[in-house]
Amino acid sequence: MKKFLLSLLLMTVAILVNAQTIVKGDMNNDGQATIADVTSLVNVVLGKTPMETVNASTSPFTVDNSYVAGTWYASDGTHFTLGDDGTTDFPGGSTYRFYLGQNRLLILNSSERAVLVIPIVEATSSYLLTVDYATGVPTYYTKSTSLATGISISPSPVSMNSGSTQQLTATLSPAGAFGSVAWTSSDESVATVDQNGLVTAVAGGTAIITATAGGSLKTATCTVTVTQMVTSITLSQTTVVLELDEFERLTATVLPENAVNKSVVWSSSNPDIAPVRNGRVDAYDYGTVVITCTAADGSGTIATCTIMIVEDKSGIGAQDGHFYVDLGLPSGTLWAMCNIGAENPEDYGDYFAWGETTGYNSGKTDFSWSTYKYCNGSGETLTKYNGNSGYGTVDNKTELELTDDAAYMNWGSNWRMPSREQFEELINSSYTTTEWTTQNGKNGYKITSKSNGKSIFLPAAGLRSGTSLYGGSGGNYWSRTLYASSPNLARILYFFSSSIYMHYYYYRYYGHTVRPVRVSQ
Repeated sequence: MKKFLLSLLLMTVAILVNAQTIVKGDMNNDGQATIADVTSLVNVVLGKTPMETVNASTSPFTVDNSYVAGTWYASDGTHFTLGDDGTTDFPGGSTYRFYLGQNRLLILNSSERAVLVIPIVEATSSYLLTVDYATGVPTYYTKSTSLATGISISPSPVSMNSGSTQQLTATLSPAGAFGSVAWTSSDESVATVDQNGLVTAVAGGTAIITATAGGSLKTATCTVTVTQMVTSITLSQTTVVLELDEFERLTATVLPENAVNKSVVWSSSNPDIAPVRNGRVDAYDYGTVVITCTAADGSGTIATCTIMIVEDKSGIGAQDGHFYVDLGLPSGTLWAMCNIGAENPEDYGDYFAWGETTGYNSGKTDFSWSTYKYCNGSGETLTKYNGNSGYGTVDNKTELELTDDAAYMNWGSNWRMPSREQFEELINSSYTTTEWTTQNGKNGYKITSKSNGKSIFLPAAGLRSGTSLYGGSGGNYWSRTLYASSPNLARILYFFSSSIYMHYYYYRYYGHTVRPVRVSQ
């Protein structure tokens, strides 16, 4: 019968070893799986009652119990005590033996039978690193004299603004007490807390943050009061055209409704042209100003409205935050009053390589073939917009796609870079007059409609090449049209003091200005 039981147990161990669910069957390093070894392993893996008594007194590897005596805590708060008299409160256990030479801790019941064998990977007087036979998962135990008898949180209480963060710290007592800390919030719609104690204020209200010490389950709380800040301001108008002595009253909608301080502060970028008082804007002089409405609660939330004051506002329109002029052209094309990146008609604005939508003002500092988006380092290695194999990859595209149109991508779906034909219509003497002039100290061309007298001003913004700006004496405005004969060039409107015309001379990598158009109101 005994041989049968031994065979059965050895077979069980063999199966478990083959399934790689245990480390090994040899428990005493003698090269064999003895009955004691098998008993321990079956007990650990299958939870069965041992059939053989482990005679701990025969082991030559017993160490002084004072070395391991104490209470040992895992990070989740679970713990057990090893007494210096050899007793233990390990579940199901009565006494223990720690075998350093064989790296095993044996938990014994009152009948001196092994109820658990714990493999030890590392052991010092302050910590144990164990491994589970079945899963191979390690567990760290730290030695301490006691569980936490108390816990406190600092700072406490806390007042926060919505959107801000605050680090809380939990302190266990007495000093040296062991235990993990779990953090929870009573209302995550007001404030959340991560497992490091970092609180994030979500919205106005009050939440209770609780820290719980593992093992002893002692708790401490912190009351967090969140002040709701302003998150958005919407103005009744975003673009307004006025004539001299007219006014516009702007109103602000401040959200959310439960914001504690919903008052706003008004300011004008140029009070000499158009001052603002409690939302009323008065037109004192010609020009363009930006009215800013700022939340007074310190949230930094703002909204803006652009005000343009002109001699005659008929034919001038509020679209997508940008002004346009109807020059009465046969095509119905509406021309923007400012370049992309400019606040006033005479400002130069931003500079773009042809087909690129990120300009100088957005971080492009070098305009050259080596930085151009649609080539491999030279004008003969084009990767897009090319109908000649001598210049690179051929796709026979001759006009910019919308995703490569700086006006469309920066101003919105109603705007485009002008085509060659739109530029030619703009400077056609049958429809407009062109005049080299100065406006607010900037040279440029004033183009005036012969049908309705409306005009736009194109400043002589020059161009960017490499890392330098060349300009002030002439203008270079990209069209969306390629120069098909030499596809490393694109069409531009070019002018200087004595002439204005369509040109194809400049390479696509140059940084030129862009004056957008709309096709209808």
